[in-house]
Amino acid sequence: MKNPKRLLRPITRSLRGQLMLAATVPVTLLLVVLTVVSVISFTRLTRTLVERRDAELVQLAARQVADGWVDSVQLLHLVASTDVVRSGDENAARRLIGADTALLQRFDRIQMTDAQGQVIVSVGGQPGGYVGDTSFFEGARQRRRAVRSDVYEDEDGSRLITVAVPIYDLSGRFIGCMLGVWDLDGTHLGQPVAGVRVGERGYAYLVDENGTVLYHPDKSLISANAGDHPAVAAVLRGETGARAVNNDGHVTMVGYAPIPIRLSSSLVTDETWGGWALLTSELWEDIIAPLRPYVALMGMLLVLLITLPLTILATSSRRIVAPLQSLVTQVDRVASGEFDTQVSINARALELRELELAFNKMVDQLREYRDDIQSYVVSILNTQEEERKRIARELHDETAQELVVLGRRIEMAAETATDPDLAEDLNRLRDMVDDMVQGVRRFTRDLRPPLLEELGLSRTIEILGNRMAREEPFDVGVRVVGEPRQLLPELELGLYRLVQEGLNNVRRHAQATQVNITLTYAENAVEVEIVDDGVGFEGPTDPSELLRLGRLGLMGMHERARLFGGRAMINSTPGEGTTVHVVIPLSTIVLPPMEARS
Repeated sequence: MKNPKRLLRPITRSLRGQLMLAATVPVTLLLVVLTVVSVISFTRLTRTLVERRDAELVQLAARQVADGWVDSVQLLHLVASTDVVRSGDENAARRLIGADTALLQRFDRIQMTDAQGQVIVSVGGQPGGYVGDTSFFEGARQRRRAVRSDVYEDEDGSRLITVAVPIYDLSGRFIGCMLGVWDLDGTHLGQPVAGVRVGERGYAYLVDENGTVLYHPDKSLISANAGDHPAVAAVLRGETGARAVNNDGHVTMVGYAPIPIRLSSSLVTDETWGGWALLTSELWEDIIAPLRPYVALMGMLLVLLITLPLTILATSSRRIVAPLQSLVTQVDRVASGEFDTQVSINARALELRELELAFNKMVDQLREYRDDIQSYVVSILNTQEEERKRIARELHDETAQELVVLGRRIEMAAETATDPDLAEDLNRLRDMVDDMVQGVRRFTRDLRPPLLEELGLSRTIEILGNRMAREEPFDVGVRVVGEPRQLLPELELGLYRLVQEGLNNVRRHAQATQVNITLTYAENAVEVEIVDDGVGFEGPTDPSELLRLGRLGLMGMHERARLFGGRAMINSTPGEGTTVHVVIPLSTIVLPPMEARS
């Protein structure tokens, strides 16, 4: 069964995960960096190309718009140069103008004035009116060429721009002006601008020298002042080009150029024809829209470039790591005490084969070490028990017998004594010798416990507790937890000695009235806990302090537990008793040989 902690281990801590990360992270970072740099470079290059395209486009469009207006002025000039108009016949002039469809398609109104500026013919607008006091009428009369007005309002509140061409009679005398009127709310002024195509949803618009919008596809923006717009401000300074403008979070590519109408024809060389500019506008999103499928394709290729090597590496790393995982499984078995197994990972790699050989050699050494340790422990315990038996035998055969003889002689002396005081002293001495005999016999019995092999550890401890309860002024309770299992005989004897030493410490020092002994058979350990309600003492934090405090019995318990690879924990508080908790791990050293191999 796999170790659940290993299953929960982060992938970054596993060899396979580190191999994959070491190979994929640099490649992934490199690809991501290359992709980001490519996207940024491509975006900048695209923007540069679009700016150049829009700069050229807006200049070409500005010349086309200028040519369209020049054509309109030429048509207006042709009508003003006809004999009908020069003759001053109003009715004939009205019929001529009304029949000129091309001219009517270029202006919202066509008007003719007399020499004083009174409108005498009007087609497309209200008849009548007076323009003699306007700058464009006076300019055309004095300069004898076509002029263009600024935006102004007539009596009806209409926003107008007027082109004035002077009229001369057959003798060359000034007799009025032919006026072409553009209404900003009309459609004829922006016809040349509306014909400029900028992408699918782009558009062009027209501003004058003050930044006022003269034409825009959005009618609500006509007459608005756009002087604060970066592109408009640039074109008003006489610049030509294109730039990206961020407007409410949307990037727009704007091209701008002055309209070179004064360079297009000698008819429109007057200074009033300067100052207007054309601007084109297109959303950046619309420009790069055709490229989005390719961007998505690049993203898919990037993912493929990352996942494909990762998949190949995952498959390859599985073949590399699988032998190591097999080795880990067998290491767990060895760690649990199965030293009789040999590791075989069937790896082709030379390094793994060397690891396999080294590990098997280590297992053989551990097995020999375990056997040596077990033999050492058994040897020490057997030596101790043999010495105990020898001491018990000598005490029983020599010391106890001699004390019995000494007591008998003291008794005989007391019977023959004539002095009452001497007889009383001899009787007390005999009683002391009898107590010594009982002590020697009890000590001899402790040195030679009941046979553990016949009675078992738990039953032997119960017998010890019952005997101690009969002989001492405290009760002893024994409790067994778990299913008793067979242990190494030397361990069972060692545990018995631990309990015996614990009860002796209670008898000598604790002044207790109750002692509870708990023997626990856990899955991976056997535990003994001895709890008394005696006077207690200031428990040490370091077992080595027991020797300094004179607690030799507790120190012996600690050392005996260490002999079996376990530990003894001693907790004591003055006035609250003492607890001794011994834990012996059930390793192969303390298990019988047959059970250790099962």
